[in-house]
Amino acid sequence: MNGARCADSPGRVVSFGQVIIDLTIRVGRVPHPGEDVYADRAGVAVGAGFNALYAVRRMGVDAVYAGALGTGPWSDRIRAALEREGIAHGGVTDREDDNGFCIALTDADAERTFVSVRGAETRLGPHGFDNVAVGAGDVAILSGYTLIHRSAEALSAFMRRTAGHDFPAVFDTSPVIGQITDAQLDELVSYRPIWTCNEREGGLLSERLGLGRTAPQTDNGGLCAALCDALHAPVVLRAGKDGAWVGSEDGTVEPVPGFPVTAVDTNGAGDCHTGVICAGMPCRSVAESDGVPV
Repeated sequence: MNGARCADSPGRVVSFGQVIIDLTIRVGRVPHPGEDVYADRAGVAVGAGFNALYAVRRMGVDAVYAGALGTGPWSDRIRAALEREGIAHGGVTDREDDNGFCIALTDADAERTFVSVRGAETRLGPHGFDNVAVGAGDVAILSGYTLIHRSAEALSAFMRRTAGHDFPAVFDTSPVIGQITDAQLDELVSYRPIWTCNEREGGLLSERLGLGRTAPQTDNGGLCAALCDALHAPVVLRAGKDGAWVGSEDGTVEPVPGFPVTAVDTNGAGDCHTGVICAGMPCRSVAESDGVPV
C-alpha cells in the first residue's frame, strides 16, 4: 500500500456498532425445541462492537464507542469495561433503558447460535450520532446490526452528513446483511466503505447484489473479486482457518494465509479481525490509501 502514516497523532477508531452483554454458554449441541441439555461452561462478558474496540486498544490505537449507553446493570458493566480498556464513550446516554444482551450458544464444533434482546443501543433516533465527529485521521467502523433497528435512522443521517468523507470507513456486514432494505444497501454502496465479511455473509451479500448465491467454500478468491467489482470498493473476505482474501478496487485479489489454531470459542473473532484492520489505518485518508492494510 502506498499511503504514509501521519507523523502527528495516530488518529482514532470510532465504532458506530452496538455494544451489548454476551451470556456465553458452551453446549455439546444446541437443544431441539422442548429438550433439556446441560452446559459445560457459562460466562458473562461485554461483547458485540466492544470486541473490535478491544482489539483496537490492544494494537495501541485510541478507540471511541459512538453508540448509546443505557442505565442499568448491563450498562454499568459495559461502562466499566470501556473505562478499563481506555475506550472513550462519544455517544448518547439513555436514562430510561438498559443495554441489551445476547445469549450465545457455542456447540462442540465451535458453531454459534444467538438469541438477542434489544436495549438502549438499538433505540437511537435520527439525531443519535449528531454529536459524533470523525476527523480525517480517524477510521469509522459501521455495522450491519445498526441497520436493522431504529438506530438505522442515526447511521443513515451520519452517512448523509459525511458523504464524500475524507476518512476510511469499514462496514462489517454481519449475518443480518440479508435483512437490510434495498435502499439501505444502495446508500452503503454509494458511501464507498471498505467491506468486510465472512464466507456465509459474503454469499448473502452476493445474492443481494444480484450475483447469485455463490458457494464461497469453492472459490473464495472469485467471490471476493466479484464483490469488489459489484461494490466498486475494497473487500476483505474472512475464510476461517484458511485466512482471508483481500480485494482492491482495481480487481487485484490476494489470499492472506491464516494461523493454525484449535477453535475454542469463535465469539467475537470477526469483530477482532475488523478491529486489527482498522487499527492499521488511522491517519490514512481515502485519498492517501489505495487498498486495505492487512
